[in-house]
Amino acid sequence: MSSKHTPGPWAYQEDSDAYTHIVRGSSNRFICQLAQTTSAEIEANARLIASAPESHEANQLFVQAINEMQGISPDHSDERIYDEMPSSQLAIAYFAARAAIAKATGGAQ
Repeated sequence: MSSKHTPGPWAYQEDSDAYTHIVRGSSNRFICQLAQTTSAEIEANARLIASAPESHEANQLFVQAINEMQGISPDHSDERIYDEMPSSQLAIAYFAARAAIAKATGGAQ
């Protein structure tokens, strides 16, 4: 699973001041800085951004595991995948993970 983004882990910089919230990658690499609208909201956004690499990898692992467990191949239609899932909740989670991967990679999943 290769990626074009800065490798994780990313972390919220705990010692940021009250008006600036910074996310850094490994080796203290700058990822992004968020300016304040409300401190709690921006800090929450920064922490969400910091979790992006791990969330992306978790989505990829989940989709890969379901593909292997269910014998899903690229030529399966979405309707067939949905019909063959053990539960509708699992199907919903599977398609949500695929959509998140596509959004993160700029392509179709």
